[in-house]
Amino acid sequence: MNRKLSAVKALKLVLLVLVVITVSACITPTRNELFSDIDRGAYRGDFEIALKQLEIEREELYTDRDGVLYHLDMGMLTHAAGEYQRSIRHFSEAEMLIEDYYTRSVSQAAASLLLNDTQLNYYGEDFEDIYLNVFNALNFIALGDNDSAFVEVRRIDQKLRLLDDKYNELAQGYSRSEHIGGAGIQAGTSQFHNSALARYISLVLHRSRYLDDGVRVDWGYLQQAFAAQGQLYPFPLPLDEKTVIRSNKPRLSVLAFAGRSPLKLANTLWINTYEDFVQIVAVSEQESVGRILDNYSILYFPGVEEGYRFKFELPSMVLRDTEVTGVRVKVDGSVVGELSLLEDMQRIAREAFQAKQQLIFLKTVTRAIAKGFASEAAVGALDKAGSASGSDFGAFMAALIGLITRSAVDLSEQADLRVSRFFPAQAYVGEWELPSGTYSVALEYLSGNRVIYTERFSEVHIAPGKPNLVWAFNPR
Repeated sequence: MNRKLSAVKALKLVLLVLVVITVSACITPTRNELFSDIDRGAYRGDFEIALKQLEIEREELYTDRDGVLYHLDMGMLTHAAGEYQRSIRHFSEAEMLIEDYYTRSVSQAAASLLLNDTQLNYYGEDFEDIYLNVFNALNFIALGDNDSAFVEVRRIDQKLRLLDDKYNELAQGYSRSEHIGGAGIQAGTSQFHNSALARYISLVLHRSRYLDDGVRVDWGYLQQAFAAQGQLYPFPLPLDEKTVIRSNKPRLSVLAFAGRSPLKLANTLWINTYEDFVQIVAVSEQESVGRILDNYSILYFPGVEEGYRFKFELPSMVLRDTEVTGVRVKVDGSVVGELSLLEDMQRIAREAFQAKQQLIFLKTVTRAIAKGFASEAAVGALDKAGSASGSDFGAFMAALIGLITRSAVDLSEQADLRVSRFFPAQAYVGEWELPSGTYSVALEYLSGNRVIYTERFSEVHIAPGKPNLVWAFNPR
């Protein structure tokens, strides 16, 4: 009898190892790993090469639910490569899909509550929806179409006004689901309501047309962005009143973009259930600290029984380091000054993401509990059937199928790590009065005192009645 039991235990161990190997083989490379080669090309500033590689590998990198991401990535890479017409087409297509997919997500919110976000059409992060208009405005300025550039910056203001309403709509849709059971879902609040970068572009456009009232309005909003959103703009306002005063000389306006927008990484969490409550325990990895255990929260969840434990994942937005510490401007070979930080775009991206993180969290918890209970019920039925069979093999097969069922549920609860990869992290600004004429302009990106990249413009025509705006982007 003991030998029989030992043989069964050995068989269980062998099959368990096989299950682990099988499950491990099903794990595909993460989204960040798939993009590693293209990321390296873009980081070096080889935008044309990164663009060609992305087009070649499109089928491998994007699913049919990732249309927004594809057009955002193409829009930013074509912009950086100076292909402004193509960039406009891609950003415009991304914007239309964002609106379409978001509208669908609201109408289908209750029905989609138990679907993993990776199974849904990606409708973009708020920073993507806003900054696509910033770069489309620059696209139009580069093509001399200032009227269309005005339209783009006005869209930004409209979108920012609707941010809180946007997530309240989603929260209400989720709360109508039968799976909520009275717990309810509440949206977070966005602290981002005013973009200094968008206001500055609008100001430059108004100034080029001598629309003094528009210039003053933009200047007031630009100042307010710093005064009312100190957590997003914890640095001095880089411009002064000279920005709005008419001058006898035209101004050279310079924007320099640096770094790369944030990525999403997965944090693993566990749910422990108690009667009418769930405890969320999180394990995350932090740079230079290692893995840390954190009691995430305890939530009231009516109807939940005690004694269950489920695993799930949540996305977190992680900032990427940049080498750039400043940007120096040369005109005709002589240094005229340095640019100052106007907008920390990656800080704003993370802030905007945090406004909907509560929705993601509560939706994920609800889904994990519902799927976990269903799988535990199925496993319980299998265990009973295995015991009723009266054979060790029947009991073992029931246990094996239960293990596979739990593993499948765990694998299905993966965080949605989709996010565009090629927007900048920071925007710098500076202005200088110059006599009308044609100049060579160089933007030197600095890391400390070292020049790590130079963007040169051989013929910049400075004249009254024009935006006289130049810009560059270095992802380092």
